[in-house]
Amino acid sequence: MNFRIVLFVCVTMILAKAHLSQAVMPFDAIRTNEQRRGQLDRKLSYPWFSERRLSRTTNSLFDKVTPHLEMGQKRDKTPVPEDPEARMTSIEIITGRGYPAETYSVVTEDGYILELHRIPRGKGHAADSRAHGKPILLQHGFLGSSADWLISPTDRNLAFQLADLGYDIWISNARGNTYSRKHQRLDPSEEAFWNFSWDEMGRYDIPAVIHFILARNGRPEMKLSYIGYSMGASMFFVAMIAHPELNSKIEVMIALGPASSLANIQSPVIRAIAPFVKHIEFLFRIARVRNFMFNDMPFNRVRAMFCRKNYLRAAMCRNVLFLLVGHDNGHFDLNLLPVIDGHLPAGTSVRTLSHFVMNHLSDKLFEGENFSPYDYGLLGNIRRYGTPRRPPYDLSKVTVPVYLFYGASDYLSTSKDVTWLSQRLPNVKELIKVDDTHYNHFDFLWAKDNNRLIYNKMFSILPPPT
Repeated sequence: MNFRIVLFVCVTMILAKAHLSQAVMPFDAIRTNEQRRGQLDRKLSYPWFSERRLSRTTNSLFDKVTPHLEMGQKRDKTPVPEDPEARMTSIEIITGRGYPAETYSVVTEDGYILELHRIPRGKGHAADSRAHGKPILLQHGFLGSSADWLISPTDRNLAFQLADLGYDIWISNARGNTYSRKHQRLDPSEEAFWNFSWDEMGRYDIPAVIHFILARNGRPEMKLSYIGYSMGASMFFVAMIAHPELNSKIEVMIALGPASSLANIQSPVIRAIAPFVKHIEFLFRIARVRNFMFNDMPFNRVRAMFCRKNYLRAAMCRNVLFLLVGHDNGHFDLNLLPVIDGHLPAGTSVRTLSHFVMNHLSDKLFEGENFSPYDYGLLGNIRRYGTPRRPPYDLSKVTVPVYLFYGASDYLSTSKDVTWLSQRLPNVKELIKVDDTHYNHFDFLWAKDNNRLIYNKMFSILPPPT
């Protein structure tokens, strides 16, 4: 199974390379993604990488990345320190930081068993099960897990700071990731287990988790606040649309880099691969591969070993990530890379990725920006939706108060797409541009200066903890 996954990842990258020169955005000169796996065994000197590779293009993206490479060159022989949290579970990280932690299993309507993590109170707060603060649900994004919210140092970590303020913190894990790879009837080795996208995550996972939290909090009449990052926001919107009655159970929703319409996505890698998504998904289906990008895959272990060797390699790996999520101006802390590598990617289904790419391609097929369910093809759509074309989600049904945050350098959730979303949600309280021109998609989770850039604003938006 692992061999087939690696094989088709290679096929994907070959197709992407062939299409890269025809990409719509002006990133067609990018060549650093052409590294072949065999080159990992070759000892790359930093000047060779920067001069031979980056000199081939004058692309503005690399004008922004090069200063970071120069910084890495100065530290190329310094090892990246190991961090024991890279090998810990989410619960172990929480307790290791001195906070109480609880684990629960939540069963969805369609049988998936989700692992839910809880920080019931802040560090040093007296234990009193009858006096929990107001609940807040944190939902991770694509290929993520509950660990995403726990990686940053405690003094600039959203989950721990909210707990210290008195909130009852719940961190969910979407179906199929490291912690939620269970089902009442299906086994992860079966193809049927992986027949889901973020549509099912929204229709089934989020409602089950919300009902569980409100019941467990001890005050079912109380509402909860929801903070969703990237795909976590997509899941929320689907949940409110599929179950309008849930709107009354949400006090406020905060979306960080929400992934809805992806028509204006700027990542050159995604734009290169997107036209081939149906072909790639078909090849995976033939090979009976429905899941991918788990942290324990051999490819990810090799990548982690390479990237953690020293600051030079860490900077190189970080800059490859910038091609996906947007350029950065020093927000990313290289010391966090071992912990991030230890937990990401947490895995998902092939269909989840395909669904996002379909939303990106919809602007070429239909009426422009679009937020729609999974495309099953002509006959499949007729059977499932009753129409040849998948109908877009009705965002007017999301009536909860919503705050939308976006970054100027976010290549995935661009300002145009988030603005489009804000114009279709009926109760947007504020559209907030992060006050930094170099704020990218990953910065919502791990930027060094998030306390000033977004957290203080979020604390003022949330209702009082009691």
